[in-house]
Amino acid sequence: MQLAKTEANVLKVVPEKKTHAYLVLDRTIFHPKGGGQPSDRGRIASAQFILEVKRAIFHRGVVVHWGRITSGTPSVGPVSCELDWDYRYMLMRRHTAAHLLDHCLAMARRSRMETTDSWLGEPCYVGYRGETPDSSIMDSAREMAEKMIKAGAHVKIDFLSPERSKQVLKDAPNFERLPDLKEVRTVTIEGCDPIPCGGTHVSDITEISKLSIVRTEALPEAMFRVHFSVDS
Repeated sequence: MQLAKTEANVLKVVPEKKTHAYLVLDRTIFHPKGGGQPSDRGRIASAQFILEVKRAIFHRGVVVHWGRITSGTPSVGPVSCELDWDYRYMLMRRHTAAHLLDHCLAMARRSRMETTDSWLGEPCYVGYRGETPDSSIMDSAREMAEKMIKAGAHVKIDFLSPERSKQVLKDAPNFERLPDLKEVRTVTIEGCDPIPCGGTHVSDITEISKLSIVRTEALPEAMFRVHFSVDS
């Protein structure tokens, strides 16, 4: 379940000059930057102040909210939180599309894809290790993605023990880069292999609407990036 609004309590305020501040809450719906996904944006407000959240940062196990003070003075106490939902939903669509791209490229190349990096902001891309695919492979991957999006497939979230994750995720494109975790969160597009991921996703790939390959970018040391977009 994705929440766009919630209530929370401010536990700590650290002012930055007079125009900005860092807030720590007892609970949050703001997803911090991580795993190639930009942080959420939005608003934290009370009767005393309004903070326009520009960035959510994961620091020492705590999500810290940084933003511009548009009214009043931030203080400890109850607040309402609201995401910039259009922006969050776009990131959800892009993140799910990135996983679908992993799958379709692997099918088109008939080989496991090893991801190197990704960014779901601007420019939006996924990086891979290997020789840059030619246009026929990219066309095949794009066509496969179009068919899958049109048909639809449920996106499932699971949590696995470290022992179970080694069995289930051994062929996942970024499994080797996982830190030691007590629990591994996985995202599985129905019909595709599960991928370890802590990001936000849509519930069905039909919500992606359209996955467009913008261009491929060859990089040194046998790596490449696929720049893509999700269009309405």
